[in-house]
Amino acid sequence: MKRITAIILCFLFISPMALGVGDPTEELWTRTEPGGHYVTVRVPCPQGSGLSWGEAGQLSLRYADTKTPVPLTSDYLAGYLFATLPVSEKDRPLEVFQGEEHRFPDCFVQWGDEQGYDSPAGTSDLQLRGIIQGDAQGSLNPKASLTRAEAFALACRLLSLEAPEDSVLPFRDVDRSDWYYATAAAAYAHGLASADDNFYPHRPVTRGEFTTILARAMEHIGWLSIPENGQAQDLSLADAASIPSWALGAYLAFDGGDIGIFTQRETGEADKDGSTKMELLAQWNKIATRGEAITFLHFARIQLPWYPSQYAIDWGLSQQMPVLDGSTSTYPYTQAVYGVLFHNSNHHPQYVEKHSTSHDSYVRLIQGEADILFAATLPSEDLKAQAAAAGVELEFIPIAYDAMVFFTNKINSLDSLTQKQIQEIYVDGKYQNWNQLGGPDAELLPYRRNADSGSHALMEQYFLEGGKLSLSPDVNNVLTSYAMSSALTDVADALRTDPPAYAIGYSVYYYYTRSYRLVDEVSAGGLKLLAIDGVVPSDATIADGSYPLAGYNYAVVRADEPKDSLARRMVEFMTGDVGQNCVGNAGFGPLSSGPKADFQRDLPHRELETIFPAGVGYVALSWDKDHTQLQAHGLERRNNDGHWHPLTENQCSAPPEGGLSAAVLGPAGHTVVFGAVGGQWDNMPSLRLSYGDGQQVTQSVYAGQTFYFSLEGQPKLEKLELLYRGEVVATHTFPAA
Repeated sequence: MKRITAIILCFLFISPMALGVGDPTEELWTRTEPGGHYVTVRVPCPQGSGLSWGEAGQLSLRYADTKTPVPLTSDYLAGYLFATLPVSEKDRPLEVFQGEEHRFPDCFVQWGDEQGYDSPAGTSDLQLRGIIQGDAQGSLNPKASLTRAEAFALACRLLSLEAPEDSVLPFRDVDRSDWYYATAAAAYAHGLASADDNFYPHRPVTRGEFTTILARAMEHIGWLSIPENGQAQDLSLADAASIPSWALGAYLAFDGGDIGIFTQRETGEADKDGSTKMELLAQWNKIATRGEAITFLHFARIQLPWYPSQYAIDWGLSQQMPVLDGSTSTYPYTQAVYGVLFHNSNHHPQYVEKHSTSHDSYVRLIQGEADILFAATLPSEDLKAQAAAAGVELEFIPIAYDAMVFFTNKINSLDSLTQKQIQEIYVDGKYQNWNQLGGPDAELLPYRRNADSGSHALMEQYFLEGGKLSLSPDVNNVLTSYAMSSALTDVADALRTDPPAYAIGYSVYYYYTRSYRLVDEVSAGGLKLLAIDGVVPSDATIADGSYPLAGYNYAVVRADEPKDSLARRMVEFMTGDVGQNCVGNAGFGPLSSGPKADFQRDLPHRELETIFPAGVGYVALSWDKDHTQLQAHGLERRNNDGHWHPLTENQCSAPPEGGLSAAVLGPAGHTVVFGAVGGQWDNMPSLRLSYGDGQQVTQSVYAGQTFYFSLEGQPKLEKLELLYRGEVVATHTFPAA
């Protein structure tokens, strides 16, 4: 008699209850998985909202015609279930059902006088989805060795793979009468099993072999990719170097070793809290048990696929995301955004593992390698020059409050500096001892940031007059922190007591507040923030503008980014309620309600076109109700309530067909040229602004849309030209000052 195993028997549900699929008129969200073999569908499941956590865990999907469970069904997620189906099955109707937990008789255990139930993690979920059941006696046998036939049966059942009708197998040890014939044929036909002479159906499978089989299965779905040239040192496993080359890619594919079958052991070393350090081993050549395989498969099923939230679908970001980048300090934005838009967000194919530096992210945006940045600072003068040379104009949309802050060692008795004193420290090199500033008798050690950092861009903005001044040679050539984290630890570690010496450094407020506790843990001396001009930086003083170095974090895009592009959608998302929640969850200061919302609240009769930062606040461009006058409002934050209010305004008429209209607004320290282009064009026209006795700047513009140029200072404006196919078709001449 042929041996019947637990893994391949057909499923069994106890009193399943069909629940339907919710609102049949709701349009289903679908996604074709990489490789094109599978389609993922989101199915409404409103019934889950009224169930307990345990009851909701028994919800799943099945084909309505045959009542066969869909193996690749997600857990219940906020009113929905996701099913990943073979493309050939994508049009079959689905229905929600609720099963009852099935208990295998050999998983009951006796604990003293009480009987308990102990099955491998994921057993109930896989049984519910028709992937496992039990042997002829209904037992699971979790401690038994897993055979190759059973391993491939698990994979094929998970993937709903079937053998072709005209299967021709290369395996000499597989006969059509064998229970595993269909499994072997399906595994071979779909590339899970290699074309060897033998299938070795009864041979126990090692952990390394099962890891490889399951990796190939998940790659067939499209949920991961097996790297061809991975390195063992990329794994955190203690015995990674012993893993053979044929299995290494599979281990790397499973998130660098976070998912798999491992053995935990003590290292003999103590952790910081005194507990014994532990390490994980693959032990790739150890025989895998059926229970280990069940748990491994379960975690792969629930952790590898990524699913969109309702927010991602509503904002049109469920299929593809813009390419995000930014400074080191703003990486929490990206983490928070992906976390709210996607379930299992770290497995999204575009998930950003880390941001570039502030400088490099701007370069990537200028070169078109990134679509949008989360920036803690405006670009440095060097980056502005790079953008101008490339003919790129950048657009900055504030998404959060932040500020430049200065800090010193806690033991330093001095608590406050003026902006003038900071400039004298860093630009003039005027002080060598803290007692010259009213502090203790201790050497003053000023740390600077590298010139291509965002923090140095802030130094340029606030203390170097936009790059016109330079750091003192005594600062520029001595103490430099080359990373955001070292900007803090360098200052903390510079503390000396004999003779005394205290350092000073700078960063951005919200990075400091997220990191200084770590500095206290790893460094001998702690840090404290310095008040500037008598105001201590805090959430409140930064939000109300009373802290003099208060500013913003920005979403930065290229100005020619199309209106409905992914990057523009992300900008709108970040300035909306959900995006502002992401700002708060990332540890930053959300805007009170956002400049756009405040403008629309204060001026509801205006049709807002765009808002951008200029001078001490914003400029908003908006049309009147008849769309005949384009008006610019300067918006300045008042210290007493943190809201935005109209400050100055200017306007121009709607442009003629095929022409342009323009006007000038001069907020403090800025000149803004704005207007609109009229008519229809086969290709995108461009604008060329001449100013400052020979300087020019050019940008593309959409016909029928507004435009603006934001210039530092008050340059002499000459003319604005509308160009089409290289020819000047309209000119606006500015009156002499």
